[in-house]
Amino acid sequence: MPSRFTHLHTHSHYSLLEALPKVDELVKRAKKLGLEALALTDNGNMFGTIEFVQECEKAGIKPIIGYDAYVAVDTIDLKRHRIDDKSSRLVLLAENMDGYKNLMKLATVGFLEGFYYRPRIDRNLLREHHQGLIALAGPRSDIGKALANGEEDKARERLQEYREIFGPNNFFLELQHQPDNPRQRETNETFVRLAREFGVPLVASRNVYYLAPDQAEARKLLLSIRDGRTLEDRDRTNEADADLSMTAPEEIVEAFKELPEALENNAAIAERCDVKLELGKWNFPVFPLPEGKTANEHLRDKTFEGLRDILHRELTEEETGRLNYELDIIEKKGYATYFLVVADYTSW
Repeated sequence: MPSRFTHLHTHSHYSLLEALPKVDELVKRAKKLGLEALALTDNGNMFGTIEFVQECEKAGIKPIIGYDAYVAVDTIDLKRHRIDDKSSRLVLLAENMDGYKNLMKLATVGFLEGFYYRPRIDRNLLREHHQGLIALAGPRSDIGKALANGEEDKARERLQEYREIFGPNNFFLELQHQPDNPRQRETNETFVRLAREFGVPLVASRNVYYLAPDQAEARKLLLSIRDGRTLEDRDRTNEADADLSMTAPEEIVEAFKELPEALENNAAIAERCDVKLELGKWNFPVFPLPEGKTANEHLRDKTFEGLRDILHRELTEEETGRLNYELDIIEKKGYATYFLVVADYTSW
């Protein structure tokens, strides 16, 4: 049985009003626990990705890039009150650079097209942008929610759909270690049964929202601010106060010792996810240039032409000098292609 465990479901303060730790604090905690790799899966966004990669590189920890996606009930174009303001969750991890690009696409569409209370994606988008992604369906997935509502047929249907979308080696049922959550044991047992029935692999996990157990009260306060409620209101609802701290890997290994395949899959996923970002350099798209023209020359031509069109006259000597001065700065910094792309996008 493997002794190595990687936290694959981890949130930073970029999970706005839901999680506590800053990115550097997460990485330092992982280093202290002896982790060799760590995933960042913030709710609906990838805001912390670059900072996370940089902190992991400094700490000598392998970064695993992902996010905890909000999946719409049906499709993102439907925005029905009291129906589509609810969504399920699906953890998506980038296995390779194709997966990283698809993560960025999904996260962007979620905000620009799917936003309704939350940045949502849907299963149609997942079919189109699933390449290079590993998906983990846990208790808050539509599979887990269907089971909690006693709708096992719906859970089975959705399980088969996700397996078809991602492929048999890239879709996992996520067993979470939350011993103080009374529902988690039952959910894990049902997931194990369905995994055996459908041949879907299991993975051991822990849904992390803060670093240490003594921070649970602080998160409860954060959620109260998010929901516009008082702490007394929240306590009266008898909501499960499960420990969502970053547990030592030895505790997870011990908890799932009867399911060694879930631990083996955890280690395998951490090994498979290998995205290396080349930071500190510009990555401009290829921009088509007129024959015989450099990017700098074409930018000058288009800039002068554009300003003359705006002013409806020829430029004065002073205006020509000022514009040449600005273009000289752009040329020295090597930004000509960037400005051409932006200008082309906004239609000169």
